[in-house]
Amino acid sequence: MDKLTAFFKNVWFRRAVAALCWGYTAFLIWVAWLCFGFHFELENPTPLFVLYLFVNIAAFGLLIFTRKQVITQVNAYVLPIIAFLILIFGFGKWYITTPPLVVVIVFFFINRSNETLKTVLGTMFLLMYVIGTVGFIAMRMFMGNITFTLDENGSPSISELDLSLRDPDYEKISESGDYRVVRYISKTGDREMVSYYVEDSRGDVKIPMGICKKVAGCRHLHTAVYSGASSDHIRWSTQKVDGKTVDVLYVEGILRENPYLRKKIESSDSSASSSAAD
Repeated sequence: MDKLTAFFKNVWFRRAVAALCWGYTAFLIWVAWLCFGFHFELENPTPLFVLYLFVNIAAFGLLIFTRKQVITQVNAYVLPIIAFLILIFGFGKWYITTPPLVVVIVFFFINRSNETLKTVLGTMFLLMYVIGTVGFIAMRMFMGNITFTLDENGSPSISELDLSLRDPDYEKISESGDYRVVRYISKTGDREMVSYYVEDSRGDVKIPMGICKKVAGCRHLHTAVYSGASSDHIRWSTQKVDGKTVDVLYVEGILRENPYLRKKIESSDSSASSSAAD
Protein backbone atom coordinates (compact mmCIF):
# COMPACT_ATOMS: atom_id res chain seq x y z
CA MET A 1 0.00 0.00 0.00
CA ASP A 2 2.86 2.36 0.86
CA LYS A 3 4.47 1.66 -2.52
CA LEU A 4 1.20 2.44 -4.30
CA THR A 5 0.82 5.70 -2.36
CA ALA A 6 4.40 6.64 -3.14
CA PHE A 7 3.81 5.88 -6.82
CA PHE A 8 0.80 8.22 -7.03
CA LYS A 9 2.72 10.92 -5.18
CA ASN A 10 5.71 10.62 -7.49
CA VAL A 11 6.30 13.97 -9.19
CA TRP A 12 7.07 12.44 -12.57
CA PHE A 13 3.85 10.41 -12.51
CA ARG A 14 1.90 13.59 -11.75
CA ARG A 15 3.69 15.42 -14.56
CA ALA A 16 2.81 12.61 -16.97
CA VAL A 17 -0.85 12.83 -15.93
CA ALA A 18 -0.70 16.63 -16.28
CA ALA A 19 0.57 16.22 -19.84
CA LEU A 20 -2.21 13.71 -20.49
CA CYS A 21 -4.74 16.35 -19.40
CA TRP A 22 -3.88 18.30 -22.55
CA GLY A 23 -5.71 15.53 -24.36
CA TYR A 24 -8.88 16.94 -22.77
CA THR A 25 -7.92 20.35 -24.14
CA ALA A 26 -7.54 18.85 -27.62
CA PHE A 27 -10.90 17.10 -27.16
CA LEU A 28 -12.63 20.41 -26.35
CA ILE A 29 -11.03 22.05 -29.41
CA TRP A 30 -12.53 19.23 -31.49
CA VAL A 31 -15.95 19.76 -29.85
CA ALA A 32 -15.71 23.50 -30.60
CA TRP A 33 -14.95 22.70 -34.25
CA LEU A 34 -17.95 20.36 -34.46
CA CYS A 35 -20.19 23.07 -32.97
CA PHE A 36 -18.77 25.55 -35.46
CA GLY A 37 -19.25 23.74 -38.75
CA PHE A 38 -21.50 20.72 -38.28
CA HIS A 39 -25.12 19.71 -37.79
CA PHE A 40 -25.62 17.04 -35.12
CA GLU A 41 -27.88 14.08 -35.89
CA LEU A 42 -27.99 11.78 -32.86
CA GLU A 43 -29.43 8.27 -32.97
CA ASN A 44 -29.57 7.88 -29.18
CA PRO A 45 -28.76 11.16 -27.40
CA THR A 46 -29.15 10.00 -23.78
CA PRO A 47 -26.32 7.40 -23.71
CA LEU A 48 -24.14 9.78 -25.72
CA PHE A 49 -24.73 12.55 -23.18
CA VAL A 50 -23.86 10.17 -20.33
CA LEU A 51 -20.61 9.25 -22.11
CA TYR A 52 -19.82 12.93 -22.75
CA LEU A 53 -20.55 13.75 -19.10
CA PHE A 54 -18.29 10.92 -17.94
CA VAL A 55 -15.40 12.22 -20.10
CA ASN A 56 -15.76 15.69 -18.57
CA ILE A 57 -15.97 14.36 -15.00
CA ALA A 58 -12.95 12.09 -15.52
CA ALA A 59 -10.96 14.99 -16.98
CA PHE A 60 -11.97 17.16 -14.02
CA GLY A 61 -10.66 14.51 -11.63
CA LEU A 62 -7.31 14.36 -13.43
CA LEU A 63 -7.04 18.15 -13.47
CA ILE A 64 -7.68 18.24 -9.71
CA PHE A 65 -5.10 15.50 -9.16
CA THR A 66 -2.42 17.51 -11.00
CA ARG A 67 -3.50 21.03 -9.99
CA LYS A 68 -0.08 21.81 -8.46
CA GLN A 69 1.78 21.02 -11.70
CA VAL A 70 2.87 23.96 -13.86
CA ILE A 71 1.68 22.15 -17.00
CA THR A 72 -1.84 21.94 -15.57
CA GLN A 73 -1.75 25.54 -14.33
CA VAL A 74 -1.01 26.71 -17.88
CA ASN A 75 -3.83 24.49 -19.10
CA ALA A 76 -6.18 26.21 -16.65
CA TYR A 77 -5.65 29.49 -18.51
CA VAL A 78 -6.15 27.97 -21.98
CA LEU A 79 -9.34 26.02 -21.25
CA PRO A 80 -11.60 29.07 -20.57
CA ILE A 81 -10.96 30.39 -24.09
CA ILE A 82 -11.91 27.05 -25.66
CA ALA A 83 -14.99 26.73 -23.44
CA PHE A 84 -16.05 30.23 -24.55
CA LEU A 85 -15.84 29.16 -28.21
CA ILE A 86 -17.96 26.09 -27.44
CA LEU A 87 -20.51 28.36 -25.71
CA ILE A 88 -20.77 30.72 -28.71
CA PHE A 89 -20.61 28.15 -31.53
CA GLY A 90 -22.91 25.73 -29.72
CA PHE A 91 -25.24 28.34 -28.26
CA GLY A 92 -28.55 26.70 -27.37
CA LYS A 93 -27.08 23.18 -27.31
CA TRP A 94 -26.82 23.16 -23.53
CA TYR A 95 -26.15 19.43 -23.33
CA ILE A 96 -22.88 20.16 -25.18
CA THR A 97 -21.87 23.50 -23.67
CA THR A 98 -22.73 23.01 -19.98
CA PRO A 99 -20.39 20.14 -18.89
CA PRO A 100 -17.11 21.71 -20.12
CA LEU A 101 -18.19 25.15 -18.89
CA VAL A 102 -18.73 23.82 -15.36
CA VAL A 103 -15.44 21.89 -15.39
CA VAL A 104 -13.41 24.82 -16.72
CA ILE A 105 -14.90 27.49 -14.45
CA VAL A 106 -14.64 25.43 -11.26
CA PHE A 107 -11.10 24.29 -12.03
CA PHE A 108 -9.97 27.82 -12.84
CA PHE A 109 -10.78 28.91 -9.29
CA ILE A 110 -9.27 25.91 -7.48
CA ASN A 111 -6.02 25.48 -9.43
CA ARG A 112 -2.88 26.32 -7.45
CA SER A 113 -1.42 29.00 -9.73
CA ASN A 114 -0.34 32.51 -8.73
CA GLU A 115 -3.27 34.35 -7.13
CA THR A 116 -2.41 37.73 -8.69
CA LEU A 117 -2.23 36.22 -12.18
CA LYS A 118 -5.44 34.30 -11.52
CA THR A 119 -7.21 37.52 -10.49
CA VAL A 120 -6.06 39.44 -13.57
CA LEU A 121 -6.87 36.68 -16.06
CA GLY A 122 -10.09 35.87 -14.24
CA THR A 123 -11.25 39.47 -14.71
CA MET A 124 -10.36 39.33 -18.41
CA PHE A 125 -12.17 36.04 -18.89
CA LEU A 126 -15.23 37.33 -17.03
CA LEU A 127 -15.40 40.35 -19.35
CA MET A 128 -14.92 38.08 -22.36
CA TYR A 129 -17.79 35.83 -21.31
CA VAL A 130 -20.18 38.63 -20.35
CA ILE A 131 -19.51 40.95 -23.30
CA GLY A 132 -19.23 38.08 -25.80
CA THR A 133 -22.42 36.36 -24.68
CA VAL A 134 -24.46 39.58 -24.46
CA GLY A 135 -23.14 40.69 -27.85
CA PHE A 136 -23.99 37.35 -29.42
CA ILE A 137 -27.51 37.40 -27.98
CA ALA A 138 -27.96 40.96 -29.30
CA MET A 139 -26.86 39.82 -32.76
CA ARG A 140 -29.40 37.02 -32.67
CA MET A 141 -32.13 39.47 -31.64
CA PHE A 142 -31.44 41.79 -34.59
CA MET A 143 -30.31 39.25 -37.21
CA GLY A 144 -32.29 36.20 -36.16
CA ASN A 145 -30.67 32.83 -35.57
CA ILE A 146 -27.21 32.96 -37.11
CA THR A 147 -24.60 30.32 -37.72
CA PHE A 148 -20.84 30.71 -37.64
CA THR A 149 -19.57 28.84 -40.67
CA LEU A 150 -17.25 29.00 -43.69
CA ASP A 151 -18.06 30.73 -46.95
CA GLU A 152 -17.47 29.27 -50.41
CA ASN A 153 -13.83 30.36 -50.29
CA GLY A 154 -13.23 28.66 -46.96
CA SER A 155 -13.08 31.89 -44.94
CA PRO A 156 -14.91 32.24 -41.58
CA SER A 157 -18.24 34.03 -41.94
CA ILE A 158 -21.59 34.59 -40.25
CA SER A 159 -24.52 33.00 -42.05
CA GLU A 160 -28.23 33.61 -41.52
CA LEU A 161 -28.72 29.88 -41.98
CA ASP A 162 -30.87 28.66 -39.08
CA LEU A 163 -30.06 25.02 -38.41
CA SER A 164 -33.26 24.65 -36.36
CA LEU A 165 -35.25 25.10 -39.61
CA ARG A 166 -33.53 22.17 -41.32
CA ASP A 167 -36.02 19.59 -42.63
CA PRO A 168 -35.05 16.32 -40.87
CA ASP A 169 -37.00 14.23 -43.39
CA TYR A 170 -35.36 15.60 -46.51
CA GLU A 171 -31.97 14.65 -47.84
CA LYS A 172 -30.96 13.81 -51.40
CA ILE A 173 -27.60 12.15 -51.94
CA SER A 174 -25.77 12.55 -55.24
CA GLU A 175 -25.07 9.48 -57.34
CA SER A 176 -21.40 9.59 -56.36
CA GLY A 177 -22.35 9.79 -52.68
CA ASP A 178 -20.04 12.78 -52.19
CA TYR A 179 -22.72 15.49 -51.94
CA ARG A 180 -26.23 15.94 -50.59
CA VAL A 181 -29.04 18.42 -50.97
CA VAL A 182 -30.85 19.51 -47.81
CA ARG A 183 -33.58 22.07 -47.33
CA TYR A 184 -34.64 24.65 -44.78
CA ILE A 185 -38.27 25.69 -44.39
CA SER A 186 -38.88 29.21 -43.11
CA LYS A 187 -41.86 31.52 -42.84
CA THR A 188 -41.88 34.95 -44.47
CA GLY A 189 -45.05 36.85 -43.69
CA ASP A 190 -47.96 34.61 -44.65
CA ARG A 191 -45.89 32.40 -46.93
CA GLU A 192 -43.59 29.49 -46.23
CA MET A 193 -40.34 29.44 -48.19
CA VAL A 194 -38.02 26.52 -48.82
CA SER A 195 -34.29 27.00 -49.42
CA TYR A 196 -32.08 24.24 -50.82
CA TYR A 197 -28.39 23.88 -50.03
CA VAL A 198 -25.69 21.53 -51.29
CA GLU A 199 -23.34 20.07 -48.67
CA ASP A 200 -20.12 18.11 -49.03
CA SER A 201 -20.84 14.82 -47.26
CA ARG A 202 -17.20 13.73 -47.49
CA GLY A 203 -16.46 15.99 -44.53
CA ASP A 204 -18.99 14.32 -42.20
CA VAL A 205 -17.69 13.09 -38.84
CA LYS A 206 -18.97 9.86 -37.33
CA ILE A 207 -19.37 9.95 -33.55
CA PRO A 208 -20.66 7.30 -31.13
CA MET A 209 -24.42 6.92 -31.57
CA GLY A 210 -24.68 9.69 -34.15
CA ILE A 211 -23.12 11.65 -36.97
CA CYS A 212 -22.02 15.25 -37.42
CA LYS A 213 -22.90 16.43 -40.92
CA LYS A 214 -20.68 19.13 -42.34
CA VAL A 215 -22.49 22.43 -42.87
CA ALA A 216 -19.46 24.72 -43.11
CA GLY A 217 -18.97 25.87 -46.69
CA CYS A 218 -22.40 24.71 -47.88
CA ARG A 219 -23.63 26.29 -51.14
CA HIS A 220 -27.05 27.86 -51.59
CA LEU A 221 -28.81 26.33 -54.57
CA HIS A 222 -32.41 27.50 -54.85
CA THR A 223 -35.25 29.20 -52.96
CA ALA A 224 -38.94 28.74 -53.75
CA VAL A 225 -42.38 28.91 -52.19
CA TYR A 226 -43.00 25.86 -50.04
CA SER A 227 -46.10 24.01 -51.18
CA GLY A 228 -45.95 20.91 -49.00
CA ALA A 229 -43.68 18.06 -47.98
CA SER A 230 -44.39 16.17 -51.21
CA SER A 231 -43.22 19.02 -53.44
CA ASP A 232 -39.65 18.87 -54.62
CA HIS A 233 -37.69 21.13 -56.95
CA ILE A 234 -34.39 19.27 -57.06
CA ARG A 235 -33.03 16.03 -58.45
CA TRP A 236 -29.52 14.71 -59.00
CA SER A 237 -28.11 13.45 -62.27
CA THR A 238 -24.70 12.95 -63.86
CA GLN A 239 -22.88 14.42 -66.83
CA LYS A 240 -19.68 13.64 -68.73
CA VAL A 241 -17.02 16.38 -68.48
CA ASP A 242 -13.68 15.65 -70.16
CA GLY A 243 -14.47 11.96 -70.03
CA LYS A 244 -15.24 12.04 -66.31
CA THR A 245 -18.65 11.55 -64.78
CA VAL A 246 -19.60 14.45 -62.48
CA ASP A 247 -22.67 15.16 -60.38
CA VAL A 248 -25.09 17.77 -61.71
CA LEU A 249 -28.52 18.94 -60.60
CA TYR A 250 -31.87 19.63 -62.18
CA VAL A 251 -33.53 22.61 -60.50
CA GLU A 252 -37.14 23.17 -61.59
CA GLY A 253 -36.28 20.98 -64.60
CA ILE A 254 -33.30 23.17 -65.60
CA LEU A 255 -29.80 21.68 -65.66
CA ARG A 256 -27.45 23.28 -63.10
CA GLU A 257 -23.85 22.54 -62.21
CA ASN A 258 -23.01 21.24 -58.79
CA PRO A 259 -21.94 24.46 -56.96
CA TYR A 260 -18.93 22.64 -55.54
CA LEU A 261 -17.77 21.70 -59.04
CA ARG A 262 -18.76 24.88 -60.88
CA LYS A 263 -15.24 26.28 -61.06
CA LYS A 264 -13.92 22.96 -62.31
CA ILE A 265 -16.59 22.73 -65.01
CA GLU A 266 -16.07 26.35 -66.07
CA SER A 267 -12.33 25.76 -66.22
CA SER A 268 -12.87 22.68 -68.38
CA ASP A 269 -15.21 24.60 -70.71
CA SER A 270 -12.64 27.39 -71.07
CA SER A 271 -9.92 24.89 -71.93
CA ALA A 272 -12.19 23.25 -74.50
CA SER A 273 -13.00 26.63 -76.07
CA SER A 274 -9.33 27.54 -76.28
CA SER A 275 -8.53 24.24 -77.97
CA ALA A 276 -11.34 24.76 -80.48
CA ALA A 277 -10.09 28.27 -81.28
CA ASP A 278 -6.57 26.98 -81.95
